[in-house]
Amino acid sequence: MQITNLLINLQNKAVAAFSNNPCHIERIREALPGSCITVAEGKTDFLEKLPAAECALVWSFRPEWYKLAPQLKAVFTPAAGHDWVAADPSGRVRTFYGSFHGRIMRESLLSMMLYFNRRIGKTLEDQKRGVWGRNDYSSCVALFSQQVLIVGCGALGRSMAELLKAFGARVIGVRRTVSGELPACIDRMITFDRLEQELPRADHVVLLLPGEKETDGIITRRHFAAMKPGAFLYNLGRGNCYREEDLLAALNHGPLAGAGLDVFADEPLPSSSPLWEQHNLLVTPHASAVSREYIDLFIEEWLERLRGLA
Repeated sequence: MQITNLLINLQNKAVAAFSNNPCHIERIREALPGSCITVAEGKTDFLEKLPAAECALVWSFRPEWYKLAPQLKAVFTPAAGHDWVAADPSGRVRTFYGSFHGRIMRESLLSMMLYFNRRIGKTLEDQKRGVWGRNDYSSCVALFSQQVLIVGCGALGRSMAELLKAFGARVIGVRRTVSGELPACIDRMITFDRLEQELPRADHVVLLLPGEKETDGIITRRHFAAMKPGAFLYNLGRGNCYREEDLLAALNHGPLAGAGLDVFADEPLPSSSPLWEQHNLLVTPHASAVSREYIDLFIEEWLERLRGLA
């Protein structure tokens, strides 16, 4: 795809790693030597320059803005979800979402799993108290002897499965529909209607569900009850897929031994939330994809996509 006029608005006030810097812009200029590249200074400046743009790199794009951009051919966003960038209602402009997040998020998931498997929480407590609790590690379990169930196993789930498979874990994926040949990193793929049958066999249950109406409360108290005693749950998708009171009940009364949560129904997580005080819960602030390499990976993926577009 040839671009003569590129408009960039990738500043993110909430997370520094999500903002472009001069090195990123220089990388783009080197890749597109014949293009006019404009970096907008905020929303107002972006909207003023939008009518001349053929391509836009953005964090946010509203449906009504497409009418302001008669020359626009494509919008690219680093975001994986459709929360902030809407598709063109007319279908004239192509919209592309980021799919590179797995390379970062799989390390976040792995760190959570090892936190529980290797009893890192207890290690930190022992270190503070000066306790040499070596025998306590006899209950540690290795990933190569465990089964991981990934619910919402698309491109992100496959990326995570690659890393988990390298550790020897058995990986089962769950999707709405199953078709085609399975990648080598996934042992089996099942549909969601078979989830309850598979939950009793999973040592780790990973939720990567999108924040859509169809996924509201899709994980019910019945699903929590079906989980293997001593299993661990991780949510790196969206916080709407279960009721947090159901999760707390499963953590306090079984069957769950612990959970690693990166997303929540309300964000930021309110200081009054009982989740903060839950002893067998690891909380991260919607940060599983936050990394210094974030924008680098986005630009790499974007340039590759440009080469493949007509």
